[in-house]
Amino acid sequence: MEREREDKRLRRFLKISIIEGVLGQIFTTLAGPGSAFLTKFAIMLNATPFQFGILSAIGQLSQIFQPLGSIMTKKRLKRKPIVLPLQFSGRAIALLYGALPFVFLRGNAMDVFLLLFLISISLQSVADNAWIGWISDLVPVSARGRFFSLRSQYLMFTAVGAGYVFSIFIDSFTTEGMHVPYFWRPLFFKAEQLTLGFSVIFLVAAVAGFAALIALSRQPEKTKGIEAEGIALMFVLPLKDGNFRKLLIYNCWWMAAVGIGAPFWQPFMMQKLRMSLFEVQIYSSIYIIAAITVLRLWGRLIDAHGNKTAMRLIILLGGLNPMVWLFVTRRTYHILYLEAITSGIMWAGAGLVATNFALSVAPKDKRQLYAGISNAVSGLAMMATMLLSGAFLPRSTEIGSFRLEPEQVLFALTGIARWSAQIPLSLVREPGARPVSEAIYSFIREIKPRLMK
Repeated sequence: MEREREDKRLRRFLKISIIEGVLGQIFTTLAGPGSAFLTKFAIMLNATPFQFGILSAIGQLSQIFQPLGSIMTKKRLKRKPIVLPLQFSGRAIALLYGALPFVFLRGNAMDVFLLLFLISISLQSVADNAWIGWISDLVPVSARGRFFSLRSQYLMFTAVGAGYVFSIFIDSFTTEGMHVPYFWRPLFFKAEQLTLGFSVIFLVAAVAGFAALIALSRQPEKTKGIEAEGIALMFVLPLKDGNFRKLLIYNCWWMAAVGIGAPFWQPFMMQKLRMSLFEVQIYSSIYIIAAITVLRLWGRLIDAHGNKTAMRLIILLGGLNPMVWLFVTRRTYHILYLEAITSGIMWAGAGLVATNFALSVAPKDKRQLYAGISNAVSGLAMMATMLLSGAFLPRSTEIGSFRLEPEQVLFALTGIARWSAQIPLSLVREPGARPVSEAIYSFIREIKPRLMK
């Protein structure tokens, strides 16, 4: 009976979390870090390579504020009163993005946009840290991989749907760079109204974000303990944990490697390959479908074999994917649709590991703090290489008759750097982690029936 009651509670938590997550994903797709719509908006505002670097780095820079979530909830019994106002404030700022082209010149508008985006994402980052503590208290560690994997599947479906609908909407304002026919092109859409189109996009994003908070307000919460130690001691204690320090070294190494060239994936597609926003969404949808296909498998693999073991497999794929980008041109960009499959498989697992790894090595009552410190430190590492990529974009390189664009040089470097992350990962100790060979056998056994269908 007790097991049945626990399963019923978990199903309720998951249902609310999925509803909240789906609505929140619409906001993220349109106005969050990594959004193709923000990249297109920045192109419209004539962003420079360095500004693209800043735009990408902001998502990581905001991670340094995550530990504030632990500080703000330190002497509180509940986290909900912290999470909801911060999320509301961060999402409300997105309403201002669409007004910038009407108020400022293009160059100034981009600078103001970057400042507003930083404030918005930083507020939400603090809230996210408190949220992860809230949810990790509700979901036992034995079910956490499956819980987050199932939730992520719904979010990915939402990202595909919202991406297609609103990319068609934005692409309808212009024919520039289009290689596929539109399914829908109202006659009243004109190129000069593109700024108005983005205003609509950011309005929809904010409304969806606010609706997500209504659902989140209905999520139950367990009472947390009051943390008596001082703030300084509170942050020093995790750093005295030798295994956690090794995890931080690995996280920094991996995220710094991922950050190389990261600002230029989408701009390279839109500017160098001349792909439309709709075609970028095709890439994204293939990526997401691949991720959805294996997400539960990654969740079960993590629960059974550990985050460290899963990450070893992820790093192998993570270094391979950027190498495909070295061979694409305007004529052969369709190759990327195949790369999207392996990329989706890899990042599905990497996302789950990013959520779970710090939680798996942290003491039960310090999970929120450990996660916050881990995200903050690794975020700084990725931010550094993102900014360096934007500030020191290399020249194009020719090897015989083979020519690499400046962005492709960075893509080659990130692939090599990612593979090297196996070195610090080897030093991290995770309770319950199993051998890689055992995990590979289990993964193949799970995925083979799906591939045979």
